[in-house]
Amino acid sequence: MALIPPQATWVRFPRYVGDAVMQMSVLRLLRQVDPAPLVVWGPKLTVALVEGTDLADAVLRDEGKPGFRALATTLKRHEAARSIHFPKSLRPALAAFLARVPERIGVSESLAGVFNTHTAPFWKGEGHCLDRYLKVLRLRWPQAGPMPFADYHSPFQADLPSQPYVCLMPGASTEAKAWEPDHYARLAEIISAHGYLPVVLGGPGEKELGAHVAGTQGVNRCGDSLVEAAAWMEGAAGALGNDSGLSHLAAACGTPVLALYGPMDPGMFRPFGPHVHTLQRDPLPCMPCGKSVCPFPDHPCLRDLTPERIWGELAPILITRMADRTSLPQDQTRAGC
Repeated sequence: MALIPPQATWVRFPRYVGDAVMQMSVLRLLRQVDPAPLVVWGPKLTVALVEGTDLADAVLRDEGKPGFRALATTLKRHEAARSIHFPKSLRPALAAFLARVPERIGVSESLAGVFNTHTAPFWKGEGHCLDRYLKVLRLRWPQAGPMPFADYHSPFQADLPSQPYVCLMPGASTEAKAWEPDHYARLAEIISAHGYLPVVLGGPGEKELGAHVAGTQGVNRCGDSLVEAAAWMEGAAGALGNDSGLSHLAAACGTPVLALYGPMDPGMFRPFGPHVHTLQRDPLPCMPCGKSVCPFPDHPCLRDLTPERIWGELAPILITRMADRTSLPQDQTRAGC
């Protein structure tokens, strides 16, 4: 781990993967507007994404879940110049205040605004999540331009197959966001029949789900670390996922991704990247409900998106990707293009 520089900008990463991925664009913006070194700190799972990349000058992983006093001690010890904390939580804002960090920048939810020097509400804001973060950052850096693409490149070197492949990400943080596993398994069969290798990505707790989706024709990579998963995404012809952290990560890698939406509003939570496509069925009276469990037994907002329809949306994306790759000169191609 690199030495922690003094007078740095400390960026607090959240524990949810999708939220953490959006902080990568924040880091890119900070590189543009301020020369201070960047320290990323937070939960081990998410801060591991930026270790060994150009997004941070140093990374500090939490040990367990430290309280606000422990966080304050860390900030004070390393003489942080400013703290940027977009998790909707009081803890990092209060810690920065107690550590007497000169600039404390974040959203105002959970009473955090009382302790910030630059703050604005998140949930009452407008536009995409990143638009809401940008509004806060412009209070400190009014010259800041649009939020940049994360342009994430995994530091992990994966041994990728020579056959064109498609990443399938069937996991989700809540039951209501998840397209049916049987639908994913059927889509894997369709993908395989069209000459692509289905590669299933997910967390350690999703290995059984991954095996079901991959079947006999696919590869189950569930259980890989996030940087390993990102390396597979970078080499993929395309990716399909739910409204999930892995869909956000695929978008940050520049991979063409099709994200399926049910109970949430894609306008606010859409993955951010140059090749992002979202799909949501025709509205029902209950949409968007934002619930974690669907109150209807047949979960119509996602169930009615059939594998055949999804393939019809995904196939043109894959064809365009492969055509773009073919047109690139050989020295411009790499695993992540």
